Formats: sequence, structure tokens, C-alpha cells
Amino acid sequence: MINYDKSDWVIGKIIRNKAEKLKDKTFFQTRGGRVTYEEMDDISNRFANGFLGLGLKKGDKVCLMLDNHLEHLYCWFGLGKAGLVDVPINTAYKGLVLEYIINNSEAKVLVVDQAYLDRIKFIEKGLKNIKQVLVYSPPGADRQPDDLSINCSELKEFFRFSNAAPNVDVHFSDLATIIYTSGTTGPSKGVMMSHAFCYSFGQITSKHLALSPEDIDYTCLPMFHANARLLCTYPCLVAEAQVAMAPRFSLSLFWEDIKFFGATVFNALGAIGPLLLTPPPSPADADNPVRLAFVIPTPKPYKEFEKRFGLKISTSYGMTEVNMPIFSLLDQELPEGSCGKAIPGFELKIVDDNDEELAHGKVGELIVRHSEPYTLLSGYYNLPEKTLEAYRNLWFHTGDAMYRDENEWYYFVDRIKDAVRRRGENISSFEVESVIATHPAVMECAVIAVKDPILTEDEVKVCVVLKPGQVMTPEELMEFCQPRMPYFYIPRYVEIMDSLPKTPTDKIRKAELREKGLTTTTWDREKAGIKIRR
Repeated sequence: MINYDKSDWVIGKIIRNKAEKLKDKTFFQTRGGRVTYEEMDDISNRFANGFLGLGLKKGDKVCLMLDNHLEHLYCWFGLGKAGLVDVPINTAYKGLVLEYIINNSEAKVLVVDQAYLDRIKFIEKGLKNIKQVLVYSPPGADRQPDDLSINCSELKEFFRFSNAAPNVDVHFSDLATIIYTSGTTGPSKGVMMSHAFCYSFGQITSKHLALSPEDIDYTCLPMFHANARLLCTYPCLVAEAQVAMAPRFSLSLFWEDIKFFGATVFNALGAIGPLLLTPPPSPADADNPVRLAFVIPTPKPYKEFEKRFGLKISTSYGMTEVNMPIFSLLDQELPEGSCGKAIPGFELKIVDDNDEELAHGKVGELIVRHSEPYTLLSGYYNLPEKTLEAYRNLWFHTGDAMYRDENEWYYFVDRIKDAVRRRGENISSFEVESVIATHPAVMECAVIAVKDPILTEDEVKVCVVLKPGQVMTPEELMEFCQPRMPYFYIPRYVEIMDSLPKTPTDKIRKAELREKGLTTTTWDREKAGIKIRR
């Protein structure tokens, strides 16, 4: 692995260096096509010049609402080369959540898959800064009328621009990306990531997964998430390896994809690990090319997973804001339930409510800082008060409850913040509540996490109090939610209550609601046979 000078921790410089060295070696492949390192350099230059041709200036923001395909990669890298800031958006977002993120980012241009144009139409009157929409139409697809008042053009036109490197001076401290993480006590927050931060993500992950030029790293996670970008694509770029990407996770196609691409490493997040164990065991399970599975969190017991599929598991703890400060060590036995040890460069503490460090074995909040400038978040975009709150006492506060044992292994316990984690997605209870509260029959509501009866992850439950004289069924609430929030935000469980438990200052006691969990009067969407449209 090349150790680059920090001045070269810029995506355009890394791509150029790899293209000169590796030329026609495959860098990225999907079932639909592949691109070499040299082609990636060429095409990303064209896209950089295409974006600059729209009149954008260094530091301007561009939102990407794109699925897993090569054009997503060209946009990401092209924007980085042009000194522009890419803002990847979860393709499940719609309604007020989508409008808020586009407006908060102050993006001037939006790149969107044709399939999501109707969502932009739904909110276009509320978009404050978007001057241009670029539409990606899949090969062979009929061009659909955009029917937008905002100017629209085809993304494919960018292939006609010059392949000369753009004349933009990009510094490692410059803002590269803003990734929005689901809010917990407020709206989603835009994590500002410098070029150095993104490179550090890739370098750290590449090192601790021992990636080599012979590796092919498979991911079925979405490109708008930090995992597919910074724990798969960028590490492979650093290690001169290959990326293989699927459109989405499919249990029936997972191992078929692994064999098709010849993957030696794969990334799995959330429920994917447990789901891979659900089919009956077969002697053929270990007949695959994988040497290492990077799984967060590890299936329990993880040794059974390793034995069944004939591979080794690696895991980690991290978040969009702070990189990956904890990693399992490939040369040491991972204790069951641990997410690893602190890696060099990071300082970690487990603290109480006053930021006083706790002894081994005591559960508290994990706080983090790093010795290298620009390798943690640069703040939350347009939310200075939230940045100060997170960085109080000059440490970043993760909001996660953890402990470490006497051998310095770290263990994740729970989320201190009021968020829900469902099928690998962070869900803001605040945002779900904000939508449901707009229903004309709802007086107030509270969203909490309850455990999935089968998997080890959270499901969303909403407790609702209706206005006097109003009637609303859970089925009606589902219909109300469908066009107004991402599919994975929509609660599985509904409890209609006479009142919510409150503190003396009239705050809802969510802890009490969590303790009750699922009751005999809780309505279950899945048992009712209601399917959610994506």
C-alpha cells in the first residue's frame, strides 16, 4: 500500500495516480458493466467538466439521488475533482424529509434517477436553491417526461465533455462530501467530510482488512451510505483492488453474486449477517471464494458463521462522523460480542454524564478524538449549535453506550440517542413523529424502538393519541405515511392510546413506553398483511 503525502489526500490525485500505475486493470464492476482505473480517471474528468460547465464554482453543493450504478461513481469522483461537494441522498427519501435535506445542503444542482422524478415533482415548489436537475435514464429505458418547472437535462450528455483534468486546486482540508445521518432529537444532520477525512476512512479500512491488489470486495449496500463508499470503494482504490457491486441485497442471489464476481471479501451490515444464516445449512455453503467477511455487527455466535461459510470475520465500530476508531484484529481472537480494539491515532474514553472517565466494565458514552487534523467530521452543515454540542469538552460524543473490558476490547451496548436502527438504516424518531403529527386526527405521538421478534434489530413502533372525537385506524395511518416518508420509516407497530406518559415538565417518558414494548393491544402491520410500497 502506498503511503501518500497528506497533500495528496484528495480524490482526484489518488485516482490519477492509480490510473497512471494500473491503467487497464478493472477497478469497479456491476452485472451491467465494468470500468478500469484508467477509464475511471477519464470519465470522472468528463463529469467534472460537465458539472463545471453548468456554472458551478468550487465549494458548491450537488445532491445525488442515484441507485447503485457506474454513473453514481462518475458523479462522486467527478464532483471531487471539480472541487464541488457531493451530497448523496437516500433513495427511499420522499416528502418533507427529502425537501429538508436538499434545502439544508444549499445544493444548486440535483442529479436524480429517472425513477425518482415523481418525488422531486411532489416537493419542487419548496426547493429553494435547485437551478438544474440532471436525469439519469437507464440504458434502453424510454425517456419519461420530467414535467418539472426546474430546468432538466440528461446526465448522459456529460460523456461528451473534455477528458482533460479540470483546472481546480483542491486541498485535503476542502469539503468533499456531506452525508446526512438521521436526526435523533431533531432533523437529519449533514456530516461535513473533508477530502482528508474520506481518504482516512479508506486507508484505515484497507489496512485493517489487509486488502491487497488481488482482492475483489463485494458490496450490496447502497452507494449513498458511508459503508459502500468509504468502507468498500475507497479502501479498494487505496489498495488497488477491485469493487464488485450489486443493486441491493438479495438473500437468494447473494452467494450467486459472490461466485459470479469471484469476490474474496464482502461487506455486510445490520440484518444481512443473521439473514445469511437463515437458510438450512448445506455442505456447499463453504464452496465460495471469500477469505474475509466484514460484518457489522457480527452474527452470534460468529464462529458458527465462519465455520459454515469457510471464511474469517472482521468487524468494527464506527459512524459517519468519526471514521472507524475500533477494529477487530486479524491476528487476535475476537471475544464474542466485541467490536474490536482502539486503533492507533484515536483517543477513546468511556465516560459518565459529566464526561468523567469510567473504569473497565462500566457502561457509559463513547467519546472520541483523533491526533490527525481533518480526519473527523468538520462539523454539521448549517447546524453550528449541534456541532458544538457534539464536540463539547473538545471530544466528539458518539451518543452510543459502550464498555471496555480489562483487555481493552470494546463492546457496544445500546444507543443513548433517541434513534431507531432498522435493517441497517438509522431512523429519526423525530422525523417520523413530525409526519404522523400532521395527520388531522392525531393529537400527539411518540416513536420508539422495539425488538424484532426474530432478528436482533429494532422495529419501529408509534404510540398515538387521537384528538377528541376523532377516529383513525392503523390501516388509515399506513396509507397516510406511504407518500410522506421513506418506506423504512413507516412503523410496523401502532398503539392507539388515551394518553402518553409524561414528566412533570410535560416531556414524553419514552423509557416507560420502551419498557412496555409490545402489548396485547399493539397492532402489527405484518400480521395485518399490509405491504409497504417502496
